[in-house]
Amino acid sequence: MLRHGVSDSKDPFHWPVLGTTGKNSASLRTVILRQFILPERVLVCHTDARTDKVHEITKSAEVCWLFYHPKKKVQLRISGHATLHADDQFADRQWAGTRITSRLNYCTTEPPGTFIDKPSSGLPDFLLKKIPTLLESERGRKYFMAIACRIDSMDWLILKAFGNRRARFDWDENGLTAKWLIP
Repeated sequence: MLRHGVSDSKDPFHWPVLGTTGKNSASLRTVILRQFILPERVLVCHTDARTDKVHEITKSAEVCWLFYHPKKKVQLRISGHATLHADDQFADRQWAGTRITSRLNYCTTEPPGTFIDKPSSGLPDFLLKKIPTLLESERGRKYFMAIACRIDSMDWLILKAFGNRRARFDWDENGLTAKWLIP
């Protein structure tokens, strides 16, 4: 289901919620699942390097992901250790695989979350209402960052009319431990 979430933008697993530790509480936001790397158990999403989530991950690398598929009634809660990639080969490969239109997300003149007087995309005028050229899209590279998260644990839940089922999977230096749980 995670692999399918990467490849199909209409799949609910394409749009997980990523949780970090904020200033005073948990901080949640929807991200796009960009890659699932096996056998390393790594989930990847992209972000603007100027976002709060980057600062939060810098302070505490432990993050949580929430996936829910309404048709299959499957929920995955995943915990792991996140690493930030801005100026390394991993980030370069992620950037190279990013569509030109998606690169617009990293071309805003001000950081995400900046207060403004009226609704705006934050893009400079010359990038409004058009698909950027490859060269224009490169303006966003300096703010692009990949978040890679090694899965340490996964809580799987399937909802059924006549009894839910739940399991927990944990990985450590000794390998995988799997247990059934009361839902």
